[in-house]
Parts: sequence; structure tokens; C-alpha cells
Amino acid sequence: MLLVGSRATESLFKRFADRYDVIHLATHGYFNKLNPLLSGVVLEPDAENDGRLEVHEILELKLNAELVTLSACDTALGSGYFAEVPAGDDLVGLTRAFLFAGSPSVLASLWEVNDRSAVQLMHSFYSQLRNGDKAAALAKAQREMRARGLYRHPYYWGAFTLVGRMN
Repeated sequence: MLLVGSRATESLFKRFADRYDVIHLATHGYFNKLNPLLSGVVLEPDAENDGRLEVHEILELKLNAELVTLSACDTALGSGYFAEVPAGDDLVGLTRAFLFAGSPSVLASLWEVNDRSAVQLMHSFYSQLRNGDKAAALAKAQREMRARGLYRHPYYWGAFTLVGRMN
């Protein structure tokens, strides 16, 4: 199922996400360092939901996806990368939430990503993923970006990191 534009509602995502082996969210992400449970990704609002799929909501999902890809800015923050943890708080972000919801692997970004280079990287990643090894697919896609084209600089391809099961 492909949800694009106004069809990409939070309600539809919650209703159908458990049916897929791969979930790819190409949207805006945000990290709330004061309250990581309010970090999330932006989907479309509807009558049932506000369009902000937040960590506390993801923790309630039961997913069957082997891979969740968060092709959005700052989605790996809260995983222990560069995040300040409020005193007495356990660090919970989007990656940990999707792992807890049932996906053994999450591909996410450490910083703001360029939309055009992310599309190119994801196309290459999914082409390589046919071999079944997620870590190898990501490494090869990143090497391809580094070797040629407009997006050689690590800013364009280095943000993405794989968390969880590597193969």
C-alpha cells in the first residue's frame, strides 16, 4: 500500500502498518529533547488523529515489519546519538519505539537530510536489499553515493544508520 499526500494519514498508518514486511516513512521527523516520548514523524491529520505519530503512540503498535525506514530528518536522535537526556529520564526515541513495536531493524537519520540525495540513497539501498543483508545494502548504497554524482560529500549519505538486526 502506498499512502501519498493527503492519503498518508496517521489513522491509516495505524490501521494498516501491521500488515507489511517493510515500512518506509518519507516525511518530516522531529526530536523533542525535553520529552522524547513526544518526538515523532509528521503524517496527515484526520478526524481521529492529529497527524503527529509520536513515540508514545508507536510504542502501542504491534508491527510485523522486518524493516522500518525513517527517511526523515533527525529520526535516529534519541537512540543515544547526540541527545541530552533529562535527569531521571530513560532515552526513548523513534528507533527504540519502532524496535519495541516489533520491527527488528530500523534505518534512520542522525541529522537533517537532503530530500534529493535521500531519494537517490534509498533507491540504491532497496535495490541492494534484494540480497537480504540490510547492513551490506546500506554500506554499498553509501559507497555508491560517495563514488559518484553530486552527492559525494558525507553530509548527503552519512546521516543514515541501521539500528537493530543487521541482516
